Amino acid sequence: MAKQAIILSEGRPGPREVCLRRILDFFGVSWKGVESPDRLELGGDGRELVVLGSVQGVAAALARTERPISPAAYYAYFTEDPDLNLKASKALLSCADCFIQPSPSGHNTLCISHKLPELTGPLTGLEFPLKLGGEDNLLSIRDGSATADVQAIISVNGAATFLRIQHPTTVIFLSTSSRIVDIDQPVGQGFYDVKDHFGSVAPLIMLIKFIFSEVAWQPQELGACLIIDDPLLKPKYGFCHFATLRDLMRRHGFTTNIAFIPWNWRRTSPAAGKFFRDESGVFSVSIHGCDHTAAEFGATSPEVLHARAQLARSRMRNHEARTGIQHDSIMVFPQGAFSSVSPEVLKHNGFLAAVNTEIVPVDSQNARTRIRDVWDVALMTYGSFPIFTRRYAFHGLENFAFDLLLGKPCLIVAHHDSFKDGGAALIELVEKIRRLNRCPRWRPLGQVIRRACRRRSSGAGAEEVEMYGNELLIDNPTDQSIEVRIRKKRSQNDLISEILCDETPVSWTTEGEHFVFGDRIGSRSEKCFRVVYREKAHAGKVRRSLRFELAVAMRRILSEFRDDHLSASRLMSAPVEKLKSALKKST
Repeated sequence: MAKQAIILSEGRPGPREVCLRRILDFFGVSWKGVESPDRLELGGDGRELVVLGSVQGVAAALARTERPISPAAYYAYFTEDPDLNLKASKALLSCADCFIQPSPSGHNTLCISHKLPELTGPLTGLEFPLKLGGEDNLLSIRDGSATADVQAIISVNGAATFLRIQHPTTVIFLSTSSRIVDIDQPVGQGFYDVKDHFGSVAPLIMLIKFIFSEVAWQPQELGACLIIDDPLLKPKYGFCHFATLRDLMRRHGFTTNIAFIPWNWRRTSPAAGKFFRDESGVFSVSIHGCDHTAAEFGATSPEVLHARAQLARSRMRNHEARTGIQHDSIMVFPQGAFSSVSPEVLKHNGFLAAVNTEIVPVDSQNARTRIRDVWDVALMTYGSFPIFTRRYAFHGLENFAFDLLLGKPCLIVAHHDSFKDGGAALIELVEKIRRLNRCPRWRPLGQVIRRACRRRSSGAGAEEVEMYGNELLIDNPTDQSIEVRIRKKRSQNDLISEILCDETPVSWTTEGEHFVFGDRIGSRSEKCFRVVYREKAHAGKVRRSLRFELAVAMRRILSEFRDDHLSASRLMSAPVEKLKSALKKST
């Protein structure tokens, strides 16, 4: 496998080459720039190099037949000049009879080959509709006209958009997209959809993850969990029968987390407590807001957020004491709403992480979410506190698979009405995810979060680790002990009480934007690291009026009544929704 990239440009690096540098840096791949194919010198370590450049630049580099050493691979991409693209493609393919089509309008069918699973990873064999962008091109080759050994890796309507070309001395990967995405560009509201620029990102990431597998950041584990929002812990909530769900989990091999509203802490019966305690291997519990009022963690006042975070944790501790049901201090934001301030507050109130569908805070003037942030294992943009992203089924299997390609956990969001059909559609999605190449490991949500990190070898029995949640379980499956050096992103004003390894303090230091610490992990063992932050002082006490308390209680009772009794009645659900909306405004 290769160890370094060479970015080939023609003169000064252009926008594509600048974007390419950022992507390689993101994945931890070292690179160097060469400003002309004539200056490309590979040296004795040529087989450890990959050359990336425009199709014209790669064709010119390959034309230098006097070069004694070839790189491990070339990655070529189109430019905006169709005539030069066609001429260079013919040279790379050793084919006189091929042609380029501009992107067709409307929805098309994209197919990913199943013949190179080590390259295509979780995306192997997928087919899905895709609307192409102006940067996307299709390359058609008349049967039998290419003398080179050519394989279409990704195709649209039967024409290739990503190809593997076997050259006599090396291999060439050709992408017909003329764009390389700038991962520093901001993202919009809602969720990140790779289909917005699939042709310009998927081929490149496939190559990086495959050919630089020994040096690039890799996930420690691909974890997965289904998260159901709102239910009370009782035998049946709405359409969801928990005993039936338990049987489905056992049959199909998945796990479920209940995003539990702390306001309901007194409402779990002893029988329900016993059920969920006994089934803790497949059911886990997280914290879903505090009262679950309108955008309660979308507030921007640190004092208000601090009071809500403290109350939520206090209620959950009381619930655990009453029922014996353990929970993870993971915040699932109600209605997906969070402010740019709230992650920092959660961090200093002892939360492990947050999980959310939305990727941009509600105070949009403070939004700083970029593509690189949603590609990362978790969003660390706000207060250096991790927000792990989750997806609805309608986001499409291709988005779940792309997250796994990136090394992100696979988190599915559902509500009780997802079981309206007995959970058939949800189980179908779970089964499709389980059949992906490199299927994730299903665990309780807290275990998924604690094991989510990026790792890479730094040689001589040592590893670098990037930590996200405030707790991290690192395993060593090898027969030799390893030294781990862990980096955790920090905010400018972070105050740490201590960093623990298996509850024993370890020394740490700061390097730029990171805390740095580590330890040695014995063979076939694991250790748990925990970062303990000091709680920040907040002046004054936030008072909750009687009117507010009554409105919250009414909202919760009506929500439960709607889900349990009115969900199937179109006639009755609309008036309740109107009343609930009125109460929402009052809180």
